Amino acid sequence: MLNGMGNESKDMNHASAAEMVTALASLAATQNLRGRAFEGCSKWLNDAAGGGLGGWAVGEIVPHFKSCSLVFDHGLLAYPFVETRLELCVREASGIFLRDLRPIGYYRLITLLDGTPDDDYFVIVVPKPTDG
Repeated sequence: MLNGMGNESKDMNHASAAEMVTALASLAATQNLRGRAFEGCSKWLNDAAGGGLGGWAVGEIVPHFKSCSLVFDHGLLAYPFVETRLELCVREASGIFLRDLRPIGYYRLITLLDGTPDDDYFVIVVPKPTDG
């Protein structure tokens, strides 16, 4: 039923959603989640330079910011957390991939709501093709 009361309620829900997004964006900025994800990814890259990059050289892998998300309902973890995700790419001029960057994996930084690091993952999904 549409009435003045229903419209006000709908407007209040939108304001609440906007306030939540603003609060989460502020949390991500205050905790420097994007910068911390790039730092963590760089550490993983340097530590794996001798192997473990699916045949890719460290200099070939270009991390790009993908997302920062609040996870409040998870299948394994019983607490809310923030996931900051970088996409790991390599340059490929085939014209198939956006910005000529082919996704080959990802890096995830998981932090508690207070900014405490909980875990991080560095995953190469696509190994470097071998000639032959």
